[in-house]
Amino acid sequence: MADAIRTAAREDRVLSGPAITFAIAEEINLLKQEPEWISGTRNSVTVVKTSNLSIVLTAIKKGATLCGHEVDGPITLQVLSGAVQFGVAGEPRTLAAGTVIALDKAIPHDIQALEDSELLLTIVREIK
Repeated sequence: MADAIRTAAREDRVLSGPAITFAIAEEINLLKQEPEWISGTRNSVTVVKTSNLSIVLTAIKKGATLCGHEVDGPITLQVLSGAVQFGVAGEPRTLAAGTVIALDKAIPHDIQALEDSELLLTIVREIK
């Protein structure tokens, strides 16, 4: 789930350091005020990015899909609100708010929003 193209940069964002704090509700509010959400089907923002860790917050509208994703490290996806159908290994799983799924690296998956949803994705990468 890569970031959507932004019309306005967020230069004040601190993505790495010894301790990063972010408020999920505030970030979602900002996402939903941006043109990418208003006129599109989803919007994402990376809230933490280090050499081996990324945390991405995504808002996705009902019916929108993210197909054929594969990440080069293990991931967790937490459904913060709404519900999604998460397909992995040909097996669709319905994930409701409060559900977390964990995948090993390089596992192809897809997501379809069953309702407007908010997701928190964590990606761990090997340091090379």
